[in-house]
Amino acid sequence: MEGGKGGRYPFSHSLYIRDGGGFLVDAGSDPAEIDRLRRENGLKAVVMTHYHEDHFTYLSSLPDVSVWASAGDAPALESLETLLAWYAVLGTEWEAFYRNLFTEKFPFSPRKIARRISDGETLRLGRTRAIAVLAPGHSPGHLCLHFPDEGILFLGDYDLAEFGPWYGDAPCDIESFRRSARRLASIGAATHIVSHEGPVHNGPIASMVEEYLSVIDRREEALREFLREPRTRGEIIARGLIYGPKRDKPWARYGEWALLSKHLEAMIARGEASFIDGAYTLTR
Repeated sequence: MEGGKGGRYPFSHSLYIRDGGGFLVDAGSDPAEIDRLRRENGLKAVVMTHYHEDHFTYLSSLPDVSVWASAGDAPALESLETLLAWYAVLGTEWEAFYRNLFTEKFPFSPRKIARRISDGETLRLGRTRAIAVLAPGHSPGHLCLHFPDEGILFLGDYDLAEFGPWYGDAPCDIESFRRSARRLASIGAATHIVSHEGPVHNGPIASMVEEYLSVIDRREEALREFLREPRTRGEIIARGLIYGPKRDKPWARYGEWALLSKHLEAMIARGEASFIDGAYTLTR
Protein backbone atom coordinates (compact mmCIF):
# COMPACT_ATOMS: atom_id res chain seq x y z
CA MET A 1 0.00 0.00 0.00
CA GLU A 2 1.86 3.09 -1.25
CA GLY A 3 1.98 6.27 0.78
CA GLY A 4 1.51 9.78 -0.57
CA LYS A 5 4.32 11.71 -2.29
CA GLY A 6 5.77 8.44 -3.53
CA GLY A 7 6.31 7.31 0.03
CA ARG A 8 8.39 10.33 0.94
CA TYR A 9 8.08 11.93 4.36
CA PRO A 10 5.59 12.67 5.92
CA PHE A 11 4.20 9.43 4.40
CA SER A 12 5.42 5.86 4.35
CA HIS A 13 4.43 2.68 2.55
CA SER A 14 2.42 0.00 4.36
CA LEU A 15 1.78 -3.70 3.87
CA TYR A 16 -1.64 -5.31 4.15
CA ILE A 17 -2.02 -9.06 4.64
CA ARG A 18 -5.57 -10.26 3.97
CA ASP A 19 -5.19 -13.58 5.78
CA GLY A 20 -6.37 -14.18 9.32
CA GLY A 21 -8.73 -11.24 9.58
CA GLY A 22 -6.39 -8.65 8.08
CA PHE A 23 -3.05 -7.30 9.29
CA LEU A 24 -1.65 -3.84 8.52
CA VAL A 25 2.09 -3.24 8.76
CA ASP A 26 2.52 0.44 9.70
CA ALA A 27 -0.13 3.14 9.53
CA GLY A 28 1.44 6.02 7.62
CA SER A 29 0.41 5.36 4.03
CA ASP A 30 -3.11 6.12 2.78
CA PRO A 31 -5.97 6.66 5.25
CA ALA A 32 -8.71 6.15 2.65
CA GLU A 33 -7.22 2.84 1.52
CA ILE A 34 -6.67 1.71 5.09
CA ASP A 35 -10.32 2.45 5.85
CA ARG A 36 -11.51 0.65 2.71
CA LEU A 37 -9.49 -2.47 3.46
CA ARG A 38 -10.70 -2.48 7.03
CA ARG A 39 -14.35 -2.24 5.98
CA GLU A 40 -14.17 -4.74 3.14
CA ASN A 41 -11.68 -7.30 4.47
CA GLY A 42 -11.20 -6.63 8.17
CA LEU A 43 -8.32 -5.48 10.35
CA LYS A 44 -7.25 -7.66 13.26
CA ALA A 45 -4.01 -5.90 14.18
CA VAL A 46 -1.57 -3.18 13.19
CA VAL A 47 2.04 -4.37 13.27
CA MET A 48 4.37 -1.40 13.83
CA THR A 49 7.90 -1.60 12.46
CA HIS A 50 8.88 1.22 14.83
CA TYR A 51 7.61 4.33 16.59
CA HIS A 52 8.46 7.19 14.20
CA GLU A 53 5.71 9.65 13.38
CA ASP A 54 5.49 8.95 9.65
CA HIS A 55 4.61 5.35 10.52
CA PHE A 56 2.02 5.96 13.25
CA THR A 57 0.27 8.87 11.45
CA TYR A 58 -3.15 7.21 11.12
CA LEU A 59 -2.87 4.80 14.05
CA SER A 60 -4.98 7.10 16.24
CA SER A 61 -7.90 6.58 13.82
CA LEU A 62 -7.89 2.86 14.68
CA PRO A 63 -8.45 2.98 18.46
CA ASP A 64 -10.14 -0.43 18.68
CA VAL A 65 -7.54 -2.34 16.68
CA SER A 66 -4.84 -4.36 18.44
CA VAL A 67 -1.28 -3.03 18.05
CA TRP A 68 1.80 -5.25 17.86
CA ALA A 69 5.41 -4.05 18.02
CA SER A 70 8.85 -5.23 19.02
CA ALA A 71 9.60 -5.36 22.72
CA GLY A 72 12.37 -2.84 22.11
CA ASP A 73 10.14 -0.18 20.54
CA ALA A 74 6.94 -0.77 22.51
CA PRO A 75 7.69 1.76 25.31
CA ALA A 76 7.77 4.69 22.86
CA LEU A 77 4.40 3.69 21.41
CA GLU A 78 2.90 3.47 24.89
CA SER A 79 4.11 6.83 26.25
CA LEU A 80 4.54 10.31 24.79
CA GLU A 81 7.24 11.12 27.35
CA THR A 82 9.23 8.05 26.34
CA LEU A 83 8.78 8.95 22.68
CA LEU A 84 10.14 12.46 23.30
CA ALA A 85 12.98 11.11 25.43
CA TRP A 86 13.99 8.68 22.68
CA TYR A 87 13.92 11.54 20.18
CA ALA A 88 16.35 13.21 22.61
CA VAL A 89 14.34 16.45 22.65
CA LEU A 90 13.31 16.69 26.32
CA GLY A 91 14.79 19.84 27.79
CA THR A 92 16.09 21.07 24.42
CA GLU A 93 15.08 23.94 22.16
CA TRP A 94 13.12 21.39 20.07
CA GLU A 95 10.86 19.98 22.78
CA ALA A 96 7.98 22.41 22.17
CA PHE A 97 8.16 21.84 18.41
CA TYR A 98 7.88 18.07 18.78
CA ARG A 99 5.17 18.21 21.42
CA ASN A 100 3.13 20.31 19.00
CA LEU A 101 4.01 18.03 16.06
CA PHE A 102 2.74 14.99 17.93
CA THR A 103 -0.49 16.82 18.79
CA GLU A 104 -1.32 18.53 15.51
CA LYS A 105 0.25 17.01 12.39
CA PHE A 106 0.90 13.50 13.70
CA PRO A 107 -1.65 12.96 16.47
CA PHE A 108 0.03 10.60 18.92
CA SER A 109 -2.26 8.46 21.02
CA PRO A 110 -0.49 6.12 23.46
CA ARG A 111 -1.37 2.52 22.73
CA LYS A 112 -1.00 -0.53 24.89
CA ILE A 113 1.04 -2.98 22.87
CA ALA A 114 -0.93 -6.21 22.78
CA ARG A 115 1.93 -8.36 21.47
CA ARG A 116 5.61 -7.69 22.06
CA ILE A 117 7.62 -9.36 19.36
CA SER A 118 11.10 -10.85 19.74
CA ASP A 119 13.80 -11.53 17.17
CA GLY A 120 13.21 -14.76 15.27
CA GLU A 121 9.62 -15.09 16.45
CA THR A 122 7.17 -16.63 13.98
CA LEU A 123 4.03 -14.59 13.38
CA ARG A 124 1.06 -16.58 12.06
CA LEU A 125 -1.01 -14.13 10.05
CA GLY A 126 -3.74 -16.51 9.05
CA ARG A 127 -2.09 -18.86 6.56
CA THR A 128 0.77 -16.42 6.01
CA ARG A 129 3.98 -17.00 7.94
CA ALA A 130 6.25 -14.08 8.86
CA ILE A 131 9.54 -14.26 10.74
CA ALA A 132 10.45 -11.26 12.89
CA VAL A 133 13.89 -9.83 12.17
CA LEU A 134 14.86 -7.16 14.68
CA ALA A 135 17.22 -4.57 13.21
CA PRO A 136 18.38 -2.13 15.90
CA GLY A 137 20.01 1.07 14.70
CA HIS A 138 17.20 3.03 13.10
CA SER A 139 15.25 2.52 16.32
CA PRO A 140 16.23 0.28 19.24
CA GLY A 141 13.90 -2.51 18.14
CA HIS A 142 13.13 -1.79 14.50
CA LEU A 143 11.04 -4.69 13.20
CA CYS A 144 11.51 -6.15 9.74
CA LEU A 145 9.34 -9.00 8.52
CA HIS A 146 10.58 -11.94 6.46
CA PHE A 147 7.96 -13.90 4.55
CA PRO A 148 10.07 -16.95 3.63
CA ASP A 149 7.35 -18.80 1.74
CA GLU A 150 6.86 -15.83 -0.59
CA GLY A 151 10.54 -14.82 -0.68
CA ILE A 152 9.73 -11.30 0.57
CA LEU A 153 11.54 -9.21 3.18
CA PHE A 154 9.94 -5.99 4.43
CA LEU A 155 12.87 -3.73 5.30
CA GLY A 156 10.87 -0.84 6.76
CA ASP A 157 13.09 2.19 7.23
CA TYR A 158 16.24 0.41 6.09
CA ASP A 159 14.92 2.02 2.94
CA LEU A 160 18.02 2.18 0.68
CA ALA A 161 17.06 5.79 -0.18
CA GLU A 162 19.53 8.31 -1.55
CA PHE A 163 19.31 10.48 1.58
CA GLY A 164 20.94 7.70 3.56
CA PRO A 165 20.40 6.16 6.99
CA TRP A 166 18.77 7.63 10.07
CA TYR A 167 20.39 6.58 13.37
CA GLY A 168 19.79 9.73 15.41
CA ASP A 169 17.47 8.48 18.16
CA ALA A 170 18.83 8.46 21.70
CA PRO A 171 18.97 4.63 22.08
CA CYS A 172 20.65 4.14 18.68
CA ASP A 173 24.15 4.23 17.22
CA ILE A 174 25.93 4.00 13.91
CA GLU A 175 27.56 0.61 14.30
CA SER A 176 24.27 -1.06 15.24
CA PHE A 177 22.77 0.38 12.07
CA ARG A 178 25.61 -1.00 9.94
CA ARG A 179 25.32 -4.47 11.47
CA SER A 180 21.56 -4.58 11.01
CA ALA A 181 21.67 -3.40 7.40
CA ARG A 182 24.22 -6.06 6.47
CA ARG A 183 22.29 -8.74 8.32
CA LEU A 184 19.18 -7.87 6.33
CA ALA A 185 21.11 -8.08 3.06
CA SER A 186 22.45 -11.51 4.06
CA ILE A 187 18.96 -13.03 4.40
CA GLY A 188 18.85 -13.34 0.62
CA ALA A 189 15.18 -12.67 -0.03
CA ALA A 190 14.05 -12.52 -3.65
CA THR A 191 12.03 -9.34 -3.14
CA HIS A 192 12.63 -6.47 -0.74
CA ILE A 193 10.00 -3.90 0.16
CA VAL A 194 10.90 -0.60 1.83
CA SER A 195 8.91 2.12 3.59
CA HIS A 196 10.00 5.10 1.51
CA GLU A 197 10.39 6.08 -2.15
CA GLY A 198 10.54 3.19 -4.66
CA PRO A 199 8.83 0.43 -2.64
CA VAL A 200 10.09 -2.74 -4.35
CA HIS A 201 13.65 -3.97 -5.00
CA ASN A 202 14.02 -7.34 -6.68
CA GLY A 203 17.06 -9.56 -6.32
CA PRO A 204 20.13 -9.27 -4.09
CA ILE A 205 20.64 -5.97 -2.28
CA ALA A 206 24.15 -6.33 -0.85
CA SER A 207 25.67 -3.74 -3.18
CA MET A 208 22.74 -1.37 -2.63
CA VAL A 209 23.19 -1.69 1.12
CA GLU A 210 26.89 -0.85 0.87
CA GLU A 211 26.12 2.23 -1.21
CA TYR A 212 23.46 3.20 1.32
CA LEU A 213 25.91 2.79 4.20
CA SER A 214 28.57 4.81 2.37
CA VAL A 215 26.45 7.91 3.07
CA ILE A 216 27.46 7.49 6.72
CA ASP A 217 31.13 7.68 5.76
CA ARG A 218 30.60 10.74 3.58
CA ARG A 219 28.83 12.51 6.42
CA GLU A 220 31.72 11.79 8.74
CA GLU A 221 34.29 12.95 6.20
CA ALA A 222 32.42 16.25 5.85
CA LEU A 223 32.26 16.63 9.63
CA ARG A 224 35.97 15.90 10.02
CA GLU A 225 36.79 18.55 7.43
CA PHE A 226 34.64 21.09 9.29
CA LEU A 227 36.33 20.25 12.61
CA ARG A 228 39.77 21.24 11.42
CA GLU A 229 39.01 24.31 13.50
CA PRO A 230 37.22 24.15 16.87
CA ARG A 231 33.45 24.30 16.38
CA THR A 232 30.61 24.75 18.83
CA ARG A 233 27.38 22.78 18.81
CA GLY A 234 25.60 25.77 17.29
CA GLU A 235 28.18 26.15 14.53
CA ILE A 236 27.95 22.46 13.63
CA ILE A 237 24.17 22.64 13.38
CA ALA A 238 24.24 25.88 11.36
CA ARG A 239 26.75 24.46 8.85
CA GLY A 240 24.02 22.15 7.51
CA LEU A 241 26.19 19.17 6.62
CA ILE A 242 23.14 16.88 6.43
CA TYR A 243 20.24 18.99 5.15
CA GLY A 244 22.08 22.02 3.78
CA PRO A 245 22.67 25.43 5.40
CA LYS A 246 19.46 26.93 3.97
CA ARG A 247 17.15 24.50 5.80
CA ASP A 248 16.59 26.73 8.83
CA LYS A 249 13.63 24.78 10.21
CA PRO A 250 13.36 23.19 13.67
CA TRP A 251 13.16 19.66 12.23
CA ALA A 252 16.26 20.24 10.10
CA ARG A 253 18.29 21.71 12.94
CA TYR A 254 17.19 18.84 15.15
CA GLY A 255 18.12 16.30 12.47
CA GLU A 256 21.56 17.83 11.99
CA TRP A 257 22.40 17.44 15.64
CA ALA A 258 20.69 14.07 16.12
CA LEU A 259 22.83 12.49 13.39
CA LEU A 260 26.09 14.39 13.75
CA SER A 261 26.15 13.98 17.54
CA LYS A 262 26.35 10.22 16.93
CA HIS A 263 29.44 10.76 14.80
CA LEU A 264 30.95 13.02 17.44
CA GLU A 265 30.31 10.47 20.19
CA ALA A 266 32.01 7.75 18.16
CA MET A 267 34.94 9.98 17.16
CA ILE A 268 35.53 10.99 20.79
CA ALA A 269 35.34 7.34 21.91
CA ARG A 270 37.99 6.46 19.28
CA GLY A 271 40.22 9.34 20.37
CA GLU A 272 39.77 11.15 17.05
CA ALA A 273 38.04 14.25 18.46
CA SER A 274 37.69 16.09 21.73
CA PHE A 275 35.27 18.49 23.40
CA ILE A 276 37.09 21.27 25.26
CA ASP A 277 35.81 24.65 26.42
CA GLY A 278 32.50 24.24 24.62
CA ALA A 279 33.97 23.29 21.26
CA TYR A 280 34.63 20.13 19.28
CA THR A 281 37.88 19.66 17.39
CA LEU A 282 39.91 16.91 15.79
CA THR A 283 42.72 15.32 17.76
CA ARG A 284 43.98 13.15 14.91
